Amino acid sequence: MADQENELVIRALKILQDVSFLDYHWLVYVAHGGVVLRASYEEPDVYGSAMDGDQVQLTRKWLLSPSMTDSEIVQTAFKACLTSMEHRTREHFTYKTRRVFGPHFDIEDLVWLCEARENAGGRRAK
Repeated sequence: MADQENELVIRALKILQDVSFLDYHWLVYVAHGGVVLRASYEEPDVYGSAMDGDQVQLTRKWLLSPSMTDSEIVQTAFKACLTSMEHRTREHFTYKTRRVFGPHFDIEDLVWLCEARENAGGRRAK
């Protein structure tokens, strides 16, 4: 199994040499019982101080399968970019200075909000 995983890492990294998106860098490694693809980029942490400067940010992990075609690996990298940009948009989009669509809300807090607004179809009662 380890040989198959190592071969996939090498193959994916070779394929990703031809993939570029903004200032993203590709990471492929064995973790959690499989091979994952991630991208990294640098920007300030939106929840940190502006004085902290740029910091390395990492995308979520995308599981790769040894049976994936080259096209599927490239498409997974594309999906990683799309999802990352949605995440970044949610972090930077504000309404009344609040990140109302922020990606870091605790799921239980969202459940509470849904339950609190259930009788109004999710809307605030007037």
